[in-house]
Amino acid sequence: MIVRPTVARSAPTGAPGDWDELTGASGADFYSSRRWHLAMAGLNGADERLVVSRGTAGGLRAVVPVFGFAAGTANPLMHPGTLFGGAQSPSDATAERWEPLTVVGNVSGYSTVPVAADARAWAEAADQAWDRRAGGTAWAPYLTGADVDGLSAALPGRPVLLTALRVVVPVPGSTLEEYYAAIPRRRRELARRERRQLAGAGREITVEELDEVNIPEFARLQVNTQRRHGSFGDAAFFEVLFGQMAKALAGQVFAFVCRDGGRALGFMWAVRHGRALVARSIGLDYERVGAHAEYFNLMIHEPVRYCLEHGLTEIDMSVGSYRQKLLRGGIPTPAWSILLRPPPFWTERDTERHNRDRARELLAELHPLAPAAVVEELEQIARAGRRES
Repeated sequence: MIVRPTVARSAPTGAPGDWDELTGASGADFYSSRRWHLAMAGLNGADERLVVSRGTAGGLRAVVPVFGFAAGTANPLMHPGTLFGGAQSPSDATAERWEPLTVVGNVSGYSTVPVAADARAWAEAADQAWDRRAGGTAWAPYLTGADVDGLSAALPGRPVLLTALRVVVPVPGSTLEEYYAAIPRRRRELARRERRQLAGAGREITVEELDEVNIPEFARLQVNTQRRHGSFGDAAFFEVLFGQMAKALAGQVFAFVCRDGGRALGFMWAVRHGRALVARSIGLDYERVGAHAEYFNLMIHEPVRYCLEHGLTEIDMSVGSYRQKLLRGGIPTPAWSILLRPPPFWTERDTERHNRDRARELLAELHPLAPAAVVEELEQIARAGRRES
């Protein structure tokens, strides 16, 4: 007789307390943590649930968050029609061909790390997470390295699609002097020049906890940036988001803030997790910043100082804005997505075509800043149209 693991489904509020025992200490791991999913609960417009797998002795084997979207996603980073199908926005007719959507593992658009004792346990639970009768697309987004290798081996035959690059900035040393000594001279000179630009304007960046006074300020700045980049969200949404995170991530979440005369000109909110500082989104008053390197000091220079003061060894900078991040020490890693249930029109030829095209796009965007190993990997994908394990 074969005794199978028990699988239970619940709302996110029913998250098991031992979830975090399987969560690692890197920045990528933060996006798969229990506290992050509780902080984001109810904010994505999705039908949210958890699939929890336990062994015969009751020990936790895997936790798989699942998000169902009947009519697309607000965030283009989480819609496979915009990422793989050529749609310009989630509301395009070409995006609708992929719907309804089931996002398995994470809905942040930055990283998924399987929370499991092993890849096969997560794969087994993930394979039970989506409704085979519902149609549409089920997918596990933004996987890197050993995680995508393990899951693609445990789920053979599923399309594996090059999606983006995750960027991490290592922070060597324990003091600013040791950090400067460890990085290339050009980066060191750039950092010092940008710090002088900020100081010359009489501006500084401080660390603030999220509270009822600054959250409305940050929400307005965040909307400025979202609109500038054609993305989603209004001030009311971000006030709810920041307030919910301040509660669920108390002691972890805070903001780097640049002020002038008491008025916030820009901020970046960030989260401490394990050995990492997870750098989240930036909001700016574009009419009052730009001449004094406010963006770069918020994005990298003050976070580096914070890491050195608190013994953190990396800044996780998620995806996008690759050139600016690579100029300031970022190391890129290809991120992949697995179509657990491809749409009916998708073929193996589509997978290879997408991977070739995306690899070429990333090579053009990164040149000449990408490390040689990343260039070699992307060139191989551009030739073969697939990932080599």
